[in-house]
Amino acid sequence: MPRFAVIGVGANVFNMHAPALRSADIEIVGVCDVNLQAAERQAEHLGCPYFADHRELLAAVHPDAAAILAPHPFHPSIAIDCLAAGAHVLVEKPIAVHVAEADRMIDAARQAGRLLAVNLQHRTRGEVRTARQLIESGRLGQIQRVEMVAIWTRTASYYAQAGWRGTWQGEGGGVLMNQSPHTLDLICHLIGQPSRVVAWNRTLFHAIETEDTSLAMLEWADGALGTLLVSTAQAGEPERLEIGGTRGVLQLSRGGLQLMAADTDLRTFLAESPDPFGKPVLEPQHVTLEPGSGDHAAIYANFLDAIAHGTPLVADGAEGRMSLELANALIYSSMTNTQVTLPLDRAAYRQLLDELRRGALAL
Repeated sequence: MPRFAVIGVGANVFNMHAPALRSADIEIVGVCDVNLQAAERQAEHLGCPYFADHRELLAAVHPDAAAILAPHPFHPSIAIDCLAAGAHVLVEKPIAVHVAEADRMIDAARQAGRLLAVNLQHRTRGEVRTARQLIESGRLGQIQRVEMVAIWTRTASYYAQAGWRGTWQGEGGGVLMNQSPHTLDLICHLIGQPSRVVAWNRTLFHAIETEDTSLAMLEWADGALGTLLVSTAQAGEPERLEIGGTRGVLQLSRGGLQLMAADTDLRTFLAESPDPFGKPVLEPQHVTLEPGSGDHAAIYANFLDAIAHGTPLVADGAEGRMSLELANALIYSSMTNTQVTLPLDRAAYRQLLDELRRGALAL
């Protein structure tokens, strides 16, 4: 049974992790939080010692694995310390604030010979697992277009709850860094990381430093094109993803998946149809969803299997880095009014982020 440490038990997200952490397959040997009262309270529930400093925890209990739930600006330093101490690491999303930090975390895991997993639980949703299988099997043909809309409406009272929200220093971005990591990850997970992006980030209504809305155009190396809209300052669907290919169209929403398929590849139809205004017929197809909960328990089960049996992680450090790099690229594109080619220039982005944190630049 792996001996777990939990770092950041005062975070709101702890309640989402708690059911999995209380599993009979996990032994909690220590918890940590800079808020010592929160650490003591959770330690009492879990029956383990508590600490204010994660380095003291590592030295005292020598855990096999660590779950890092602290705010993402602290992920790199904590994760690297845990890996160096010989612990496997499961870190909350986003993996870090900027992609160079994620690089360091991935290198540290490789050097330590330990696992680095990222909590991207939406990958385990049944409709997402099924969509990935359909795409990989070629049911959509060549992917041509990707359209993602995700509305995460938040009020002024939400931002007022914590001074770090919506700040460059506290989050390193707005909707792209806080609400949208899962949205960006679904794009990367299903289609792959885009090769070029152009973004327009705006602060429409909220009194925050960072963006509350991002609209972007995406391009992939194989020629697929896409659009992205995410916002905390609009009303609308929580998530709608449409993927169009030469053999069909896939529509994904929370808990739902629809496939419209053509009996002829679009390339063949366009070349051979005698009708100048002809349109390919798309027929709805029955789709049986793969099992999948989309919850934190699925990530923990996978993490435990990876430790015990070498099972591939749902999202390792390199997979978790993709959505962060995309978020960084969208911020960089909007702030510099340029097209950005990925991989992102790490030094250039770090310089931009430093200027934003100093208040030398503004949206």
